[in-house]
Parts: sequence; C-alpha cells; structure tokens
Amino acid sequence: MDSIQQDFRNAMAACAAGVYLITTDGEHGRYGITMTSVAPVTDTPPTVVLCVNLNTRICPILTGNGELCINVLSADQQDAAEHFAGITKLTHEERFEQHIWHRGSSGQLQIADALAHLHGRILQHHDMGTHRIFYVGIEEIRLGKHNRPALAYFRRAFAQIA
Repeated sequence: MDSIQQDFRNAMAACAAGVYLITTDGEHGRYGITMTSVAPVTDTPPTVVLCVNLNTRICPILTGNGELCINVLSADQQDAAEHFAGITKLTHEERFEQHIWHRGSSGQLQIADALAHLHGRILQHHDMGTHRIFYVGIEEIRLGKHNRPALAYFRRAFAQIA
C-alpha cells in the first residue's frame, strides 16, 4: 500500500459513519455483512448506494439475489455489528442464531429492534477499483419505535450517537 492509500484510509477513519447490517436471502444464498459505506443518493425515487469489496463473500450473493435489507443499527446492537464484521469468529450460520430476525414483506431478513429497515432491489451496479457499487431502489421502509442512540464507527472503533 502506498502512502496516499494509507493517508486516504486514515482520512476516511476520521469520518464518523452510521453502522448498517446488510442482509440478503434468496436463490444464491443467505448472507449478512456489517457496513459503513452506505449513503443516500436521492429521495425521488428513494435510492441508496452501497460500496462492497469485490473480495467479500457477500458480493456475488448480493449480485445474484438482487434484493436486500439495510438494517440501521442502534448502539445496543454493537454485538450484531461485531458478529457480522467477523470480529467474534462465529461461523456465518451462528451469526444469524444470535439475534431475533423477521422477514419484511420483501422476504428479506431484518434484525429485530433496529432503528430502521430499508428493503430494496438492486437497480444497477458497476465496479470501481477494488469495490462494486450497488444502486439500491428502496421499496419498503420500517422505522423503529424507539428513540435510542445510533451505532456509529469512528477512528476504527464503535461509538454511539445520541
């Protein structure tokens, strides 16, 4: 890694980001991953962008399934973020056994008590460097009923934002 790449990573680590658990289930399998690279694009129509490393196991599964749920995690769901980031060394199936899950009307899995669930369909994608950029049209939104702090990631550590 050259110095500009390391400087870029350090600069991005100085940007606080929300923590999301992306889940997909379908013909190509069930998988989940913790992410911070999720951003709104437009509200007309509601669209978000996800940036996923091409080397991750979820990348071809997302591409194949074409549908997903973006779970916006609360601060008290840090354990779920750690499981799906691979920090706890649980197997992928064990990660899903640690929490309560429901299916949205799209059929995608959503973790209980998240701040929000955004169910969507991949509209298009393209590759840029080491990542695949997914444009996701949001078809269903479920907002949590609790006013709890959000889980954030800042300077390579989890934090909470009230």
